[in-house]
Amino acid sequence: MNFQINKESKQPIETLVIGLPDHINQLNDVKYYDESMTDQLETLKQHHIIGSSVGKVSSTMFYINNQPKRLLTVGLGNLKNLSYQQLLKVWGHTFQYIKAEHINEAELLLDTFISKYNHPSEVAKAFGLQSEQAIYQFDNYKSDKKAPYQLNISIQTTHKDIDSYIQEGQQLGQSINLARELSQMPPNILTPKYFAEEIDDHFKESEVTVDIKDAETIVSEGFGLLHAVGKGSVNGPRLITMTYNGGKKDEAPLALVGKGITYDSGGYSIKSKMGMQTMKFDMCGAANVVGMIDSIAKLRLPVNVVGIIASAENMINEASMKPDDVFTALNGETVEMLNSDAEGRMVLGDAVFYATQFQPHLILDFATLTGAAVVALGEDKAAAFHSHAENEINSLLDTARAVDEKVFELPVTETEGQLIKKSDVADLVNHTNGHGKALFAAAFITHFSGQTPHIHFDIAGPATINRATFKGPKGPTGYMIPTVIEWMKQQYK
Repeated sequence: MNFQINKESKQPIETLVIGLPDHINQLNDVKYYDESMTDQLETLKQHHIIGSSVGKVSSTMFYINNQPKRLLTVGLGNLKNLSYQQLLKVWGHTFQYIKAEHINEAELLLDTFISKYNHPSEVAKAFGLQSEQAIYQFDNYKSDKKAPYQLNISIQTTHKDIDSYIQEGQQLGQSINLARELSQMPPNILTPKYFAEEIDDHFKESEVTVDIKDAETIVSEGFGLLHAVGKGSVNGPRLITMTYNGGKKDEAPLALVGKGITYDSGGYSIKSKMGMQTMKFDMCGAANVVGMIDSIAKLRLPVNVVGIIASAENMINEASMKPDDVFTALNGETVEMLNSDAEGRMVLGDAVFYATQFQPHLILDFATLTGAAVVALGEDKAAAFHSHAENEINSLLDTARAVDEKVFELPVTETEGQLIKKSDVADLVNHTNGHGKALFAAAFITHFSGQTPHIHFDIAGPATINRATFKGPKGPTGYMIPTVIEWMKQQYK
């Protein structure tokens, strides 16, 4: 989307977009080129030609200075109750409607969406975010792909700094779409090597530096768990480190760690034919970390960040790991591998311990890890587990609610701490046959962070959706990117 603020167009624009609350008197007099529209809007609303329910887009024709225009009204409901989630719905439906109707130019009266009950910056950021996120589409491999949609919108407003707020929202939306783009790539193309190269290419002209460890280096430096998962594929594993230094030189970094299994067959603990479909999405956690780093760099946040991705294919050949194998982790402990489909916690074990070498003040890891988290919370919620990070998890959960992401804390107790050590032959075991499998996996991963504050996010449910919403199409969602970025903006001012 291209936009301009308070500039007269050289050519008349045929489409006008305004917000429509339940009670029009909640707005100031709606004027367009000094002509009041309030009475016309009241009449159209009374005749049910336009509607004010939240996110409802109505289209009709009206006349200004005896010239016909297409009027799009977007329902706002009761402005007293208009939440951030509803703002996302309002703008999502607006952009999706405009795109579906092939409208390439429009004029927007932004002040009709702003009232004393919300802040102009909140409205503008949501507008910018949804202009990118809501109309994203992935058709890279379609032979009949359409030309990229481009909207030019002229915004009329009396508020200041609107352009910077819109741009901030757009940048977040672009970072979410980057994560979606990576996640959607088919696994015969997005191998660990290609994934690493894509990340390196993306950050070439930025303040983010990228370091890539190949399969041989992973072996020689002792990443035994990452190597164990990746050695069953002709496409060897990669460890990808992204570094952004926007804070003070001596300031401890924040570590973001992502599970990057570019395809998960389950290994010898093989998945069913239906369970194997969509397993290209087992790297969504890693893709979302890339999106977070991208957004941090674009916003030039004053913080030091290290992003670590453990990427591998979990496949089957004569070299694949098998149940009963024992491997040595980067931290020197041995792990008995009882289930090769519990591979995510293994690569994260090495990645999390590697993250501690940067002496971060906090580690956040993101993974499509367990079906058990989905059973516990449902498909639309992420599970969060913490180790030595009670204050941090509480503030992150508050932020998640504020930006319309559903994240709930689950415990890691002494029970799980003992279960991960229940091996007759090794220090640790990667699987339990009992209940509480999401808690067990969280205990295994957080074991490797030691005393470093650490929050593990299991995004197995909401990392992808199976239907389109006002936030965009079905498929990858970029889950947790809005939460983490908003939280960081509050923490690192």
